[in-house]
Amino acid sequence: MVRVARVRRNSIGADLEIPAGAVLIAINGRDLGDSLDLMFHEADAEILLEARLPDGQAVTYEIEKHPDESLGLVPETDKVRRCTNACPFCFVKGNPKLSRLRQPLYVKDDDYRLSFMFGHYVTLTNLRDEDWDRILEQRLSPLYVSVHATDPEARLRMLINPRSQLIGEHLDRLADGGIQVHAQVVLCPGINDGEVLARTIEDLYARGESVLSLSIVPVGLTEFNSDRGVRPLEREECVESLLLVDAVRERAIIERGRGWCYAADELFLQAGLDLPGPAYFDDHELVANGVGAVSWLLSAARAEIGELSSMNGRRIALVTGSSMKPFLTDLADEIAAATGATLVTVEARNTLYGPMVTTAGLLGGADYSRALHPYRDFDLALFTRSALNDQDLFLDDLSLAELRRELPELKICPSEHVTDTLLAQ
Repeated sequence: MVRVARVRRNSIGADLEIPAGAVLIAINGRDLGDSLDLMFHEADAEILLEARLPDGQAVTYEIEKHPDESLGLVPETDKVRRCTNACPFCFVKGNPKLSRLRQPLYVKDDDYRLSFMFGHYVTLTNLRDEDWDRILEQRLSPLYVSVHATDPEARLRMLINPRSQLIGEHLDRLADGGIQVHAQVVLCPGINDGEVLARTIEDLYARGESVLSLSIVPVGLTEFNSDRGVRPLEREECVESLLLVDAVRERAIIERGRGWCYAADELFLQAGLDLPGPAYFDDHELVANGVGAVSWLLSAARAEIGELSSMNGRRIALVTGSSMKPFLTDLADEIAAATGATLVTVEARNTLYGPMVTTAGLLGGADYSRALHPYRDFDLALFTRSALNDQDLFLDDLSLAELRRELPELKICPSEHVTDTLLAQ
């Protein structure tokens, strides 16, 4: 059963006056177990929806619609399938121990439904037979899979779960069912780099169109999980890994017309190399995984600089983490030259995870507050939208509204790529 959290305006559900709190039982005789079932079965053109209203009344709705049209019924959040692995580099284990973050951030999810709907990476180690049947029946493709290594022993060292060694069988099962995957490798030195990485790249490339892409991401540690047997990559190890990526990319561009294998921005930065341009990342499909995020932001911003109006005399603070600061500083100079505004790039220090974490999206609201206090007499402050969730809460549960109340003199705005917010001012 699926309980309705809210009903979208001007939708079929609103026209039928289905209230929030109603329980959706079945569509066309098929039981609804979660929001994915609802999304799958509401795609029919003719629907017989069995429901129970909040007062207990049983109701059946007969609906005819276009297959692409949603019922507009937003379900309550599903119970998340938990992770059964014990990865030493697990970022959840790298969270502060004193519950200083939003509580959902302490949940170790490994849920194939979230993989299909939102691009979360999963390991496939906790799937039951009925899960496999559902993935194939509902054609949940593509899935995003944390492969890490195709060598069974190396993957076992990564996930500390005997089922992790079945990755080859699991990928075969998906491919046989017509399910494609975006694969990921979190690179841990001495475990899945070097020859193991070379084999992983070759094995996944040989699977053809069943593996749509491969992302190579350097392990990210915090001060809370840096003592669990995994260390950061050294510069030479990053360079060696990038050479392996470059080799398969040359082949893929010739044979498939696209790069196929992508190194995350952090791998270039840790190697001390310049970031590649937007063409390297093709369509930027994996930007949420840190693959091409910097080039996407800079490209999107620079495409709009010419549309900005004069901002002579305005003072604007751009707040970010240390890894993004050099790039944002260059962008700020370009915007200043084009508009006459004064732009200052402000580095915020991460007090939640420690100095090893340098990305702006993992800064807490208190970190932004401390960084902005010296600039509270500026006209405007911008920070990345990725630091907030859908309820405008930072990682430390501080709300955007609370941050603005702490600095009432300063206009503070989240932004996707800086110029989008400046154009809206």
